[in-house]
Amino acid sequence: MNAAESDNFSKGKVTLIGFGPGNPDLLTIGGERAIAEADVIFYDDLIDQTFLEKYSAEKVYVGKRKHCHSHEQEAINLLMVEAAMTGKRVARVKGGDPMVFAHGGEEIEFIKKHGIAVDVIPGISTGIAVGALTQIPLTLRGEASSIAFITGHTTELRLPNTDTLICYMAGSTIHKIAAKAIAEGRDAQTPVALVHNVSLPNQQEFYSTLGELSTSDFTYPTPIIIVIGKVVERKKIVDVRY
Repeated sequence: MNAAESDNFSKGKVTLIGFGPGNPDLLTIGGERAIAEADVIFYDDLIDQTFLEKYSAEKVYVGKRKHCHSHEQEAINLLMVEAAMTGKRVARVKGGDPMVFAHGGEEIEFIKKHGIAVDVIPGISTGIAVGALTQIPLTLRGEASSIAFITGHTTELRLPNTDTLICYMAGSTIHKIAAKAIAEGRDAQTPVALVHNVSLPNQQEFYSTLGELSTSDFTYPTPIIIVIGKVVERKKIVDVRY
């Protein structure tokens, strides 16, 4: 075995794991297996910490919430690489899916630059889960055939012209988003669903319209995912019929 082969053999591996929207029942079998096999687990705010307690691996909290970062992204990248360099199997457990508004691309690039193997196990993104867990059809034959996912946590807000719009990280910008949507031609009566803690026992659902939100100063609890579109009205129709 030459020096290069010996070096690669001594290195560990990093696996990015999507935990889903929060409820451990929605974690994939592959994701759970990778967590169980890990030597060290890096996890964030959207992970059920009590679920992780049963694993013997070292656990490192690297959560990042608005205005409160336990670690900056560059530091998280370095921590994972340093652990893998010592031969450890590293699990980076992330809420939702690692490749949807979750810095997965940045982490993969950094890890690979250091010659470390990396795998990605998908998770259920909150923007997808919200449809099933509120029984709002994100697409509907004859009514909604297109959907887009955006982040409200940006300085350059762009609203795709789709039938259904899912907004991540928009708790503090929903009023701005609503006003912009109306200005760009969406009906002020377009229904909106705002869902806090998707999949968790304390999940909360709020319903409004673009017009109401554009002039309201109400502050919604976070984390929250927002659904804009006529499909939201189907929820009310189904509930009334039921």
